Amino acid sequence: MHGGCATQATTTDVSRFCSIVSRGDSLGYFAEVMAVTKPAGQWTYGDLFRLPDDGRQYEVIEGELYELPPPGERHQRTSALIIQMILPSVARLGARWYHVPTGVFISGAEPVQPDLLVLLPGNQASVSERGIEGAPDLVVEILSPGNPKHDRVTKRLLYARGGVREYWLVSPEAEAVEVLVLKGDSYRTHVYARDDESVTSVVLQGLSFPASALFA
Repeated sequence: MHGGCATQATTTDVSRFCSIVSRGDSLGYFAEVMAVTKPAGQWTYGDLFRLPDDGRQYEVIEGELYELPPPGERHQRTSALIIQMILPSVARLGARWYHVPTGVFISGAEPVQPDLLVLLPGNQASVSERGIEGAPDLVVEILSPGNPKHDRVTKRLLYARGGVREYWLVSPEAEAVEVLVLKGDSYRTHVYARDDESVTSVVLQGLSFPASALFA
C-alpha cells in the first residue's frame, strides 16, 4: 500500500460529516459529501469518476472507499529495490510486472491498487484500459506504519478470496519480508525473512536474495 494511512469513507451520518469537515481530515470535502449521500458499502468503480481529478488515488474494497495517501521517500526507495531484485526472475520467466497505480479487479475489489504485481505466462487475467481483470500470480504490498492492518488483514483476505497465489508483505519499519502462499482458500507463511535471511518465492522460482537488500 502507499505510504501513510488508508482512510476509509463509509459514513452516512451527517453530523459526523460536519465534524470531519470542520477538522479538515485528509479524505477531502468532496469525497466526504459523497460518503454522506451514498449508503455505506455501495461504492463502485463508476463512482470514482465522480470524485475530483486532483491526483488522489482510491481503492474500493467490498463496497467501501479507501483513499491512498501518496508514498513517502522510504516507501518509494523500498519499492525501487523490490523491482530491482525481482526483475531478473521476471525476465527469465517471461512474466509481466506492473506497479501502482495499476488497478486490479477481482471479487470484492473495484479496484484495489497493490504496490507491485506479477503475471506469469499463461495467467488467465486480462489487461484492459482500466487495469488487470483477474488475479495476478504475485502481489506485493509495502506496509504503511499508520495502518498495517489494511494490508495484513483487509487485503490479505481479499487477495486470498480472489485467488492471488502469492502475497508479499514488506515492512520497512521492521525491515522484514513475509512471503505468503495460497493454500486452499487462505494463506500460509512460506518465508519470514530479516537481515541476511533469504527471501524466496514459489511463483518466481529460483529467486533468492537477502531481506536486507530491500532496506539499504
